[in-house]
Amino acid sequence: MSVVKQRTYELIYLLHRDVNEEDGAKLQDRLNGVIAEFNGSVIKEESWGKRKLAYEIKKGVNTYNKALYKYVVFKSEPSVITELERVLRISDHCIRFMNIRLDNFDPTSASPMSASTETSTEENA
Repeated sequence: MSVVKQRTYELIYLLHRDVNEEDGAKLQDRLNGVIAEFNGSVIKEESWGKRKLAYEIKKGVNTYNKALYKYVVFKSEPSVITELERVLRISDHCIRFMNIRLDNFDPTSASPMSASTETSTEENA
């Protein structure tokens, strides 16, 4: 029997600016449930607030200039990505999303550690 290796992922998704807190919390709970179904756990959750977009996003008949940014770091099996993307695609509130696999993640920092930073630190020592 093969053991599926859990990996660390970063998910950033944008909700349209008119989403209320309750709907945003429902979507986040749904995403957390999907992660839990695949034997995963959420490491970090942040709401970055409403921000102006770099360019207009057209989805359906609507055009968006601002969005509510959400950031999640989680650890799970690789097969979770397909289901997360399906849930975000069918959500009426989500405008855009992006998943990134993190190879080196420091939970105390807000961003992943880069391999080049680690090697340059070792060279200076």
